[in-house]
Amino acid sequence: MSNDFELLLSFDPTGLHDAAKAWRALSNGAQSADNRHRNQVNGPLRHSNWEGEDAKLAFTTLGRTEQILEIVHVESAAVALTLDTVANRISQAQTNLKNAVHRAEEWGLTVGSDGIVNLPPLSKGEQNDPDARSDPERKALATLRGDAQDRINKALADAKEANDQGDRALGRLDADILTRPRVFGSTAETATDVKDVAKDLGLADPYVPDNKDPQKSADWWKSLTPEQQSSYLALYPDKVGGLDGLPATVRDEANRLALDQELDGLQAGNARGSGMTADEYNTREQNLMKLKEQLDQHDSAAEDKQLFLLGFDAKAYNGDGKTVIAMGNPDTADHTAVLVPGTGTTIDSTHGNLARVNDMQEAAKQASKGTNQKVSVIYWLGYDTPEIPVVQAPNLSVGWTARAEDGAEALRQFTQGTRVAQGDHHSHLSVFSHSYGTTLVGAAAAGGNGLGADDIVAIASPGMTVQRADQLHIDPSHFWTGRAADDSIEYAAGLTLGDDPMIDRFGGNNFLVDTSGHSGYWDGGESLANQGRIIVNAQPTTVPKVHTNAPSVRDH
Repeated sequence: MSNDFELLLSFDPTGLHDAAKAWRALSNGAQSADNRHRNQVNGPLRHSNWEGEDAKLAFTTLGRTEQILEIVHVESAAVALTLDTVANRISQAQTNLKNAVHRAEEWGLTVGSDGIVNLPPLSKGEQNDPDARSDPERKALATLRGDAQDRINKALADAKEANDQGDRALGRLDADILTRPRVFGSTAETATDVKDVAKDLGLADPYVPDNKDPQKSADWWKSLTPEQQSSYLALYPDKVGGLDGLPATVRDEANRLALDQELDGLQAGNARGSGMTADEYNTREQNLMKLKEQLDQHDSAAEDKQLFLLGFDAKAYNGDGKTVIAMGNPDTADHTAVLVPGTGTTIDSTHGNLARVNDMQEAAKQASKGTNQKVSVIYWLGYDTPEIPVVQAPNLSVGWTARAEDGAEALRQFTQGTRVAQGDHHSHLSVFSHSYGTTLVGAAAAGGNGLGADDIVAIASPGMTVQRADQLHIDPSHFWTGRAADDSIEYAAGLTLGDDPMIDRFGGNNFLVDTSGHSGYWDGGESLANQGRIIVNAQPTTVPKVHTNAPSVRDH
C-alpha cells in the first residue's frame, strides 16, 4: 500500500492528457490524409478512365491505403479516449485520497507514508492508565479512524481499477489490426474495438440527442469542444451521421465511416448467424457496395458535384433501405432542392436518382446562368416506398396513403434540419416529388407546421392526401405540378390518394411538360428546364389548370 499511496498522492495527469492529445492529433491527421487521398489521388485516377490489370492492382493498393488511414483514425481516437478517461478517474481518486487525509488530520488522526491511519499516541501518563484506552473519546476517535481508513482504501482501489481498466482497453488497441494479412474485416473491427473499449472502461453509452428536434441536435453539437466533436465522429459515426440539423460536412464524414465499417463487416462475414437469409445478406452487401461506388465516383469532383452522404440504412424497410445524398453542399447553397422519389424506389436505385439530381442541378444552373449562384439538390429516400404491383403479387400499399403518412414526419424533420444547419444563411428551398413521392410530400406538408419550403413541386402526382394547395402550409402561388400527356398515372389521380393536383379546384400552378411517359420528366426539354427555373426561384412556363366538375375524393 505504501508505494500506491505515495504514487497516488504525487500523481500528475498532465502526462496522460498530453499523450491523449497527441493520439487525437494522429487521429485527426489520419482523417485529413484520408480525405486528401480520396480527393487528390484516388478520385482523379478513377476519373482518368485508367483500366486494365495494372489499374485493378493500383486501385486495390490505393484502397488499402485509405483503409489503413481509416483504421488509424478510429483506433487512435479510442486510445485518446482511454488515456483521458484513466487520467480523469485517477485524478478523481487522488482528490478523494487527499480529502480523506485532510479529514483524518482534522479529526486529530495521523496518516503514515504507508497510508495507514493512526490514533494519536498516548501520553506517558495515559500509557500507564489502564482506563485510558477505553476512554469514550478515544473509542469515538477509533471509529473515525476506521472511517478515514475506509476512505483512503477506497481511493486507492478506485485508482487501481482505473489503471487496470486502461491496461485492458489499451491491450486490445494494438498494431495487429494493421499487420494481420486479411482482405476484409479490419475496418469493421474498429467499430467492435470502440464498443469493447467502452466496456473495458465501464463507460455508459455516450449521450446523443434522440433526433426528434434538429435545433436541439444542432445546439448539442455546437456545445461540444473541437476535441469532443472529433472523438464523436471517430468513435460513434453511426450515431452522429443521422442527426438532422448538423452540418452536411459533419454528417458526410460520419456516414462514410459508418458505411465503410458496415460494408467491411458484411464482406468479412456470411449469412450464418446474422439473422438474415443468404439472399438478404447478399442484397444488403450489394446495396452498400453500390452506394459506396456512387460516392467514390464523385471523389475529386468539382465543388458543386461533390456528394454529401446525409444518411443511410441498408437494413431499413426489410432491406429496401434508405439513403439521403446531397449533390453540392446544402448548408452554403443559394438554392436547395429536395427530390422525393416514388413507387419501387430502393437503395439499389441510387444511381438512377443521382442522375436525376444531376440533371436538375444542371437545369438550375442554366436557369441562373451568369449569377454564380450555388445549387444543391438532395435525393431523399427516407421512407418506405410502395412496391411496384405485379400480377403475381398485387400490392395494395401503392393505392393508399399509409406509407406516405408513415414517412411524413421524417421529411418534415429533414427539411427543418436543413434550415437549422443553414443557420442565418437562408437558402431558397424547394421540395420536388415524383409519383407516390408527391403523396408523401402532401402528407408531410399538410401536417404539423409543414415543410418550411419556399416552393413545392409535384410531378406525375396520383394525389397528395389533400383537396387544395392551400392545405399544404404554403401560398398556392408557390405550388407547381406537371404531368405528361401520355402518363398513365392520370388514371389513378383523384381516386384514393387525394384530389388531382392538376385540376383547377386544387389551386396552384401547372407547369409545361413536353416529355413522354411516367419517368421522362428528366429527359430534357421544357419539363426539365421548368424544374430548373423553380429551383432558382425563376418563373417556369405554365399552362392552364384542368377544369373538372368531378366531385372531390373527400366527397365520394
